[in-house]
Amino acid sequence: MDKPDLKIHKLSSRKEHPATPELPEGQEDQLSVRYVAVPGYGPDYVGPYAEDDSIDLLALWRVLAQYKHVLLSVFFFGMLLAIGFAFLSTPIYRAELVMAPSTEEKSGGLSSLAGQFGGLASLAGVNLSGGGNDVDRVLATLKSRVFLVPFLQQEKIVPLFARGLSSETPSTLDVYETFSEDVLDIRKDNKTGLMTLGVEWRDPVLAAHWANTLVARLNEHQRQAAIKEAQQSIDYLNQQLSKTSVVDMQQAIYRLIESQTRAIMLANVKKEYVMQIIDPALAPEKRVRPQRGLILVLGTVLSVMAGIFIVFLLHGLKVFRQQLAQSEVT
Repeated sequence: MDKPDLKIHKLSSRKEHPATPELPEGQEDQLSVRYVAVPGYGPDYVGPYAEDDSIDLLALWRVLAQYKHVLLSVFFFGMLLAIGFAFLSTPIYRAELVMAPSTEEKSGGLSSLAGQFGGLASLAGVNLSGGGNDVDRVLATLKSRVFLVPFLQQEKIVPLFARGLSSETPSTLDVYETFSEDVLDIRKDNKTGLMTLGVEWRDPVLAAHWANTLVARLNEHQRQAAIKEAQQSIDYLNQQLSKTSVVDMQQAIYRLIESQTRAIMLANVKKEYVMQIIDPALAPEKRVRPQRGLILVLGTVLSVMAGIFIVFLLHGLKVFRQQLAQSEVT
């Protein structure tokens, strides 16, 4: 006789164990385990919460085929937007020039002056360290309001930033912020010491002109500032020379005046005072934006993803409505 399919019910705690009756001696071995049959529980029962986690690709494909018109409509609409953005956007060109800090030859006498009369030179405002070629300071000057605002006004750049169809001219400070952040780009190579100045604009000829003009004006700005500083130092030293009768002091002042006179002569002769142009900017032939190929690829991918999302969203809403209708009927 076959045994019925039974399930052993294991008791998990002491409280669930029934009290064991006391048996006389010699009858302990007669105890047997009783099997309790639980209805509905067979040996292969997996429980009411077991579900199939596999994905039915055929069912997903059927959903896409059912809503193929929606999928195609979303795809063509997304591609239309991508094509319009790629071909109707204003092309932007980038003009670049390569420059390097100008090297200034320093004689041994100037170095000795810095060591012997450094205190007197600092009182007179005399710069004996050749700090006119400090690259970081020059680059900060290039992007400063003091330098860029006159450049924007003299080159008549402010009206080119008119807003929209109303042709409303923005303020000079707004144009300065946009120009310094979006149009002007300066990159420094710490290994070679070379710097690249780039100007991005919709007119390639104008972009190259601005790039070359910026460096030329920067050299002129720094040259005039150095001449003015040296002249002020000479005036101060001449005043101090008339007040002292000490021969050693007079000789020191003369040597300081000589060094500042030499700085003025060098600034008047050297046009590329702080930055030397290695490779001037030329009008570029290729645009840097928009990248039409990349835009079309991204438009294709995003259009397909958006179409699939909308299809499954519509399908989910349809199934939800059907279930809601069935629940109302029952």
